[in-house]
Amino acid sequence: MDARQTRNRVEVIDREGWRKEYPLDRAILHIGSDSRNDIVLEGGRGAGIEARHAQLIATAGSRSYRLVNLSQLPIPMDGGTRILPPRGATDIYDRDVVRIGEHTFRFVMGEGTSTSISVSLQLSEIRLATDTLLDGVITVQNLGTVPGAQFKLAIEGLTPAWYALGPGPILFPGAQKDVLLQIRHAKESGIPAGPRGVTVRAMAPDAYPGESAAATQSIRIDPFHSHAIRLTLADT
Repeated sequence: MDARQTRNRVEVIDREGWRKEYPLDRAILHIGSDSRNDIVLEGGRGAGIEARHAQLIATAGSRSYRLVNLSQLPIPMDGGTRILPPRGATDIYDRDVVRIGEHTFRFVMGEGTSTSISVSLQLSEIRLATDTLLDGVITVQNLGTVPGAQFKLAIEGLTPAWYALGPGPILFPGAQKDVLLQIRHAKESGIPAGPRGVTVRAMAPDAYPGESAAATQSIRIDPFHSHAIRLTLADT
């Protein structure tokens, strides 16, 4: 069973600093100035909003959302370093920042729970440069009733060359433990530069068969350059 509940939410901030938090608990949420939207952006709180401006579509397991731009206007992301064009779509992960009109959307989607398992992921930063490490903390909690449950952790979105992961903990009911994660730039061509979702999945197959919980965060992988020089001797 995939994570059934997520504490996903988005904080909306208008041009004057007014804030409101919305839970991301539906398969599809619509955003716009029309009062029938799930997230209504009132005209008095900022310009540049169409009646149905965008929609959020939950991905598998509700670990992340896909943002679809329904408007005729571009949507800036990550402080303007990325642009979602009209009719375009992109995946949204924890700590992503999106600008819709004069409203700022800050997404919080770093934790997932199932019936018996809770897992969260926190990273020191989101940019993965070629010469640095990203330090992360995975927090696992036993929400079930099985004592001494052995948890296993898996990383999705990266190959093992990109990370070092501590062992899964043994936990009694109600207990939780932090597990360290380090992500490094492996300079492999199989994983392209740019934004990438990293998911940690927690399982306890002996204690809770078929059950898992997952949490996802987005990182931005810097490009790397690899050059080779070949010398040939010319005939004289």
